[in-house]
Amino acid sequence: MLIGAVAFASCSKFDLNYDEAESAKKAQETQDIKNNAEKIFGKIDSNQNWNSINSGKVSVTADADLDDIVKVQILTEAPFLNDDAKVLSEAKVKKGDQVSLTYSAPNVYQQLVAACVDSKGVYYIQVFNVGQTNVSFAQAVKSNSPRRAQAGEEPDFTSIKLNAPQKSLNAQRTESSDAQYSIWKDSKWNDNLWIIADGQTFSNGWKMDSPKEKETKDVVEGKGVILRDIDGFAEGELANVEKIMNSLFAKYTNNKKKKNNVESVRNSAYYASDNHNYFETDGVNPVTLIPIQAFTDDFKQNHIFYYYYKPEEIPAGMDEVEYIKQLPKYMAIQVERIQTSTEKGAGAFYHRQEFLLPFYKNAPVQGDNEASAIFPKGYKIGFLNLKANPKAPYGMTNQNFGCTYGDGRLNYEINHYGSFKSAMDKSLGGLFEGGMNWTDPRIAIFTANGKTYMCFEEGSDCNFSDMVIQIGGGLNIIDETPEPEAEIYTMCFEDRPATADYDLNDVVLRCTRVDNTTLKLTLAATGANDDVVIHGASGWAYNDKEVHEVFGMTETSGSRFVNTERGGTIKDVVSANVTVSADITIPDFLKNIFIENKTTAKIVKTAQAGEPPFAIIVPGDFDYPLEHIAITNAYTNFINWAQDMNTDKDWYTYPEEGKVYPSLFK
Repeated sequence: MLIGAVAFASCSKFDLNYDEAESAKKAQETQDIKNNAEKIFGKIDSNQNWNSINSGKVSVTADADLDDIVKVQILTEAPFLNDDAKVLSEAKVKKGDQVSLTYSAPNVYQQLVAACVDSKGVYYIQVFNVGQTNVSFAQAVKSNSPRRAQAGEEPDFTSIKLNAPQKSLNAQRTESSDAQYSIWKDSKWNDNLWIIADGQTFSNGWKMDSPKEKETKDVVEGKGVILRDIDGFAEGELANVEKIMNSLFAKYTNNKKKKNNVESVRNSAYYASDNHNYFETDGVNPVTLIPIQAFTDDFKQNHIFYYYYKPEEIPAGMDEVEYIKQLPKYMAIQVERIQTSTEKGAGAFYHRQEFLLPFYKNAPVQGDNEASAIFPKGYKIGFLNLKANPKAPYGMTNQNFGCTYGDGRLNYEINHYGSFKSAMDKSLGGLFEGGMNWTDPRIAIFTANGKTYMCFEEGSDCNFSDMVIQIGGGLNIIDETPEPEAEIYTMCFEDRPATADYDLNDVVLRCTRVDNTTLKLTLAATGANDDVVIHGASGWAYNDKEVHEVFGMTETSGSRFVNTERGGTIKDVVSANVTVSADITIPDFLKNIFIENKTTAKIVKTAQAGEPPFAIIVPGDFDYPLEHIAITNAYTNFINWAQDMNTDKDWYTYPEEGKVYPSLFK
């Protein structure tokens, strides 16, 4: 018995010493990890959980103003002419159905968009707040019903008096011998600009334009257009209009420059298929325009004109563009008269005046002209902006002045001239990668929620946000059919926490949703030299596989980095689908994934609150840092967010040029 007792005591003492050694080793490792992290991040917010995603659940009723609704979606943004809109969740439905959708959204969004989609791909949206539990389109349908000037609401007249015409800037420059206007030589511009003479009266609430009493400092005394006062935005309508417009243009790209919308405008339904941004008259309702914003410093210099024709009226043998260059142009809106300088600075939206476009039955003359408030059916109508000094609107000497058209073929000369040339692509001497070409449109036209808008680019930033005008009526509409892609999420790992350089590219995974129960998980990169195995991706073909082997790399020595170095090894990404429950969000799925470093025998998982970021999940096609560049150098706002989780939550939208790996997916 004594021998057994001694042996037991000896064994217990050995185990105790072993536990103490292991405990000390783990404590030292923990301290090493903390010390290493503090060199990079400083003191990490004790509540920081490295979450850049907000999740929620919302019940959506498919009662939008569409005839045959086939699905509902939750989107990050309005999808009209906007490739940045991403699908967070969707379900097949029929009109009137109610469905509950689970979503995960980037934390930069405090509002999201619910959308009903019909069988033709037409969208109708409704804005809602993150955390809101129910969304219905019924109230929006009632309050947002398309504003259309109806037959019977037009003024009653049979003739209109016009002032003496003046040559357009294009025509003046074509006739000039000044060398700076050489691009206009032989251009065949020969058009006049016409303005309605003062002193005429109209019925049904329509009147001649006149300055507002309290805004005389912001306007000049010129008149020349017909308008009426209308009600402001209906209840609930303004939020949708703001979301639609802000999704399109009123935001900045990752390099903090205004969004370049040229490609979206080229692909719009109104410009594509050789339509060139022309409307067609319906022959029933008066043609009217409703300004809703002029977000430009130069709004006092802008004058909107229109022109019209029937293609069959073009003389035989004459080119359509040459014909349009000789058509009369009529003033529709003097922009300075509908907005104050204060409103411009605030980016205000308004809905208070509707402008009538008269139809002149014959070639215009100074004095009385036979005219109608209703266009015959089938006329093509085009629009342009005359940018000029409001006190001398036809002077041509300023290089910032000119006529810019929705029909890009008519912009060839102005796009070669003065400050307008800055909007061109760099290959053409402009300022932008992906900028305009010589014949790009300078008006974006699109239909959203049953209303059609024109968004003007008067200058050089390619943003198309300088003026926004709603079509009030009289013109046939063409619906956009956007096809937003599913939201993407990126998961990035460090494989050696104790000595991490925090470039967060040792294992890079990308995940997107294929349908309600299918995810596509992709191994995008590895910046690890160690043998690293992916675990926790249940049902994925490459779960429990070593990352280099997945990439087909058999080398065990030398650099084993894949898709993390400029000029380094580039491999095709590797993807496979995973089946999940419909209520599982992508972030929830990714949180189960962890890596095992076979070389160090360590497991790396997503961090607990206050721990260093061994693994992070980022919304979007995240541009992860280049090899050996810490995330705090590749994204300078990351350190602020690390120290205060309520600061710079959008850090991932501002990469430092030259410090991130060029996306393999964009």
